[in-house]
Amino acid sequence: MTALILLIAVSLLALFSARIVINETQVAASDYRTSQAVETAMAAFDRGLAQFNADGGRIDVALTAPTQAQLDALVASCTTATPVTDAQEIFLPDPTDPTTPRTLGLYYFANTGANDRCGAGGDPASGTIVSVGWSDDCEAQRTVSACLGTVPIFRDGAGPKQPFVTGASVGVTGNASIINRYTDISVWAGDSAAVAGNSFGTYLRPSFTSITDFTPAQLQDNDPANNAQLVSNRNSGFGVDVVLGDVSLANLTDDEFFGLFFLQDKQAMRDLADAGGNRLDPGTFPPANTAGNVTSGLYWVGNAADLDVSATNTGVNGGVFGSLQEPVVIIINGDLSIAGNGELYGVLYVTGELKITGTPTVYGTVVSENGPNTGAGTLNLVYVPFGGYGGLPPPPIVDSGVVIPGSWRDW
Repeated sequence: MTALILLIAVSLLALFSARIVINETQVAASDYRTSQAVETAMAAFDRGLAQFNADGGRIDVALTAPTQAQLDALVASCTTATPVTDAQEIFLPDPTDPTTPRTLGLYYFANTGANDRCGAGGDPASGTIVSVGWSDDCEAQRTVSACLGTVPIFRDGAGPKQPFVTGASVGVTGNASIINRYTDISVWAGDSAAVAGNSFGTYLRPSFTSITDFTPAQLQDNDPANNAQLVSNRNSGFGVDVVLGDVSLANLTDDEFFGLFFLQDKQAMRDLADAGGNRLDPGTFPPANTAGNVTSGLYWVGNAADLDVSATNTGVNGGVFGSLQEPVVIIINGDLSIAGNGELYGVLYVTGELKITGTPTVYGTVVSENGPNTGAGTLNLVYVPFGGYGGLPPPPIVDSGVVIPGSWRDW
């Protein structure tokens, strides 16, 4: 009887131990599969963030959320029977069939509609990134999401508030026109100004009107005869929209002057341009392979005594620099002589002498750190701010994408 009882006890103990081993194995396997799903989701997330950065901190609208049918197919089989987009997926070979790839993770962007919890509202420079990962047996699934944004480059996030700013003097012998329908100051200078051009003029929005009385297209019209009133010209002199001899502006150091407009210092801005392959130091602007056109982004051009942006230098003679949807920020670390009749959308910042000899049109702001600033040509400057009503979006800058702190979710 004693031997029988001991045999039963040993048998129960053996069974209990086996059960514990089975449970521990299941727990370990579950933990392993969960870790696989988390790591795969993180891999997909990193791939999406890299895509966001490579696109200059812009949401690729083509990489949208998969349909429910696509997700159901992925969950059911972990295969690409109903693929989403190869660029969005993380593949591994099927262990039972190496020729068949298995989708173990994917990412997508959401910057419109209910899927965007970040409130980007369709802004391509921000939005929600969602990544989903599975284990190799498709039993475990993990979802990670976060809000994406871009590193700000402007001091207040909106760029300069005036069409033309300089820490030095202004001498205009040509027929420049400055149209500003957004703010009340057209020219802000640290020194004096002289005008000799017969058709020179500055224009503001008509009196007793507001910005919302006009469409963005009307505010950005380059014809001063439309929805604008003359304030300054050669005959009547400078009006209330021209601020001259501002000592607080003239006494700033070059770095302090630069800091009025940009949140990053010059070295950081040069590094950002370098990351996007847009640092020409020294170099000719625009690059020779652009045929006079620069699409968008941040450019740093330096280490040159004089940069002639003209037809003979693949410059603005018919060239287009940026657009209203994707503007440019061009920093010339030296002198700049502009010839030709091209268009520029964004900010043109010159650290040295600015000379206008052609008839370029700028939609945005021209800033000259030093001087003198002269011009026998015809500069058509239409102020368009960054942000605000009908304003310019932030320029796309490679490697400027960041995860917004506090927006991380892994459930």
